[in-house]
Amino acid sequence: MGLISKLAWRNIFRQKRRTILTILTMTGGFVLSSLAIGWANGSYSGMILFFTNHRTGQIQLHKEGYLNDPSIYDTIDDYRQTAEQLSVVDGVRAWAPRIYAGALLAFREKDAPAGVFSNSAASSVIGIDPLKEQAATDFSEQITSGGMLTASPADSLLGATGQILLGEGLAITLDAAVGDSLILLSQAVDGSSADRRYIVTGIVSTGNAEVDRATCYLTLADAQLLFALENRVHELAVVTTSLGVVEKTAAEIELITEPSGLSTSTWKEFAKEFYNGMQADVASLKIILAIIIAVAALGVLNTILMMVLERRREFGVMKAIGTQPKSIVRMIVLEANVMGLASIVLGSIVSTIGLVILSKHGMTIDPPLDYGGFMFREMRAAITFASYWIPSVCVMVTASVVSLVPALKAAHTDAARSLRTV
Repeated sequence: MGLISKLAWRNIFRQKRRTILTILTMTGGFVLSSLAIGWANGSYSGMILFFTNHRTGQIQLHKEGYLNDPSIYDTIDDYRQTAEQLSVVDGVRAWAPRIYAGALLAFREKDAPAGVFSNSAASSVIGIDPLKEQAATDFSEQITSGGMLTASPADSLLGATGQILLGEGLAITLDAAVGDSLILLSQAVDGSSADRRYIVTGIVSTGNAEVDRATCYLTLADAQLLFALENRVHELAVVTTSLGVVEKTAAEIELITEPSGLSTSTWKEFAKEFYNGMQADVASLKIILAIIIAVAALGVLNTILMMVLERRREFGVMKAIGTQPKSIVRMIVLEANVMGLASIVLGSIVSTIGLVILSKHGMTIDPPLDYGGFMFREMRAAITFASYWIPSVCVMVTASVVSLVPALKAAHTDAARSLRTV
């Protein structure tokens, strides 16, 4: 250890109160930054997982151009062959085929005359494979009353009565409940009429009120028969093992399916509004972190500047015996860095305790937070590497930069004048 390093080490312990104040200021900035990052990462990850795992999947496959201009005619032919290719890709946990169409739903009360309907509503029709959808998105958890779709004669007979799930808002609009019957009116891809009577088997609440006001669900086989789609679907939704593998998995799927004329997109592309909302929140988080760091930096600057003013005679003596200005600068910056390292260690301990508590218990939001149309009732923090390295870098950079101004002031101390100062 050189002479300058020894002097820096001695000076740190010479004024214990001042040192403790500086370390606590840096530690406060570290802890606030770490908790903010951990809370944001945990909250965002939770929102993304809820949104994708319970609705869209993290990756979707469509016919080229479908996302930009959805059409009932743009289908994935022989989807089972494509699904077999997906099953061998690392990172794919489950997949679910879907059909999308539009229809008019008409509801007739039980005691109403034949042909007289009390309520009607336009609706998006989604055809799902009950088993595949349950494996991919735990769809049954979204059913608030009634039960899941099951196989029925409507899966193979056009004249049979089918099963239908209604979105919560759509059920309110139609004034329909579980067990009621209604008529679906639409048109198949071959130009024929797509009409059928359905029994309401359940009410669905996805967490998105807008979707629930205009969506109903049929079995995939029923929808394929009703709309004359045979073995075709409009979408394959893929759920991955984790968010971290989405981009890599999507790239692998694209290589396999591109020759078939299919496009592969991640949730950042097919859920642009949700993703843009996330990006806006990330930008606001950066502003908050900048404010925290600026406040901590001002506190450190003030403390170190006071330290320099109190030690003018010391610096005058050092200059008088021939100490180079750069050595004084190095000594003061080294002192700030040592205190910065101490604050990182202390801050890491405090932050870990806080993040563990927030990750286990989280925070219940009452009333629920409406984000992108979805209602979120609980948020939890996440313990990530970013929660430590970002505050650590900020503390060390802040300590080095902020200490430069007082250090340069000390380095240019006039030896004769400072020695005459009482």
